[in-house]
Amino acid sequence: MEQQVNLYQPIRGVPHHLFSPRSVALGFGALALCLAVITGFGIWRTHKSELAVALLEQEQVAALAKAERVNAELRPKRSIADLDADAKLLSADIASRQRALDTVRRGAATPEGGYAARLEALARRQLDGLWLRAIVLASGDSRLALEGATTDPRLVPAYLAALSEERALDGVRFDHLNMREAKPEEGPARTIFEAGGAGLVLPPREPKK
Repeated sequence: MEQQVNLYQPIRGVPHHLFSPRSVALGFGALALCLAVITGFGIWRTHKSELAVALLEQEQVAALAKAERVNAELRPKRSIADLDADAKLLSADIASRQRALDTVRRGAATPEGGYAARLEALARRQLDGLWLRAIVLASGDSRLALEGATTDPRLVPAYLAALSEERALDGVRFDHLNMREAKPEEGPARTIFEAGGAGLVLPPREPKK
């Protein structure tokens, strides 16, 4: 009795599996891990790019602010016309002061009644808490006008009485004396006073800016 065996045909009834469940699970796990790494790397690069953009924006803002400050410093705050007007006023003021100095020097030739002698007399009689703000001297006679300020109004009569004792001020007579309360911007003075002879007018004071 003979039996033939076919060694080239698969055995019937045996199931065929390309991958085992364990291999499939490991494959999905590896895929999930790769996706997580790729996602994390993308998030890190995005965050880094956002930080770089924010830093660049801050640098641009700082550069613009610095450029604006430089332009403001270089930009002339006043026009050429205003500067020219100020220069003319300054030249006129210097010329006026020079004329006054020349006049004082000419008056100093008379030791008893010259301008220098009267100015020295006013300076000698200064009191603590009282100061002069303007002086007008008339040439050729003993007329005098002055404006002053004081922290104590009681010092004004004492100062005028002291002036009367100066020989260089002999003949000086004040025909008016005005006293008023000092304005807040005129501090620390409490009282402003004016005394003058006939026909003498004190120059107006420019308000403080």
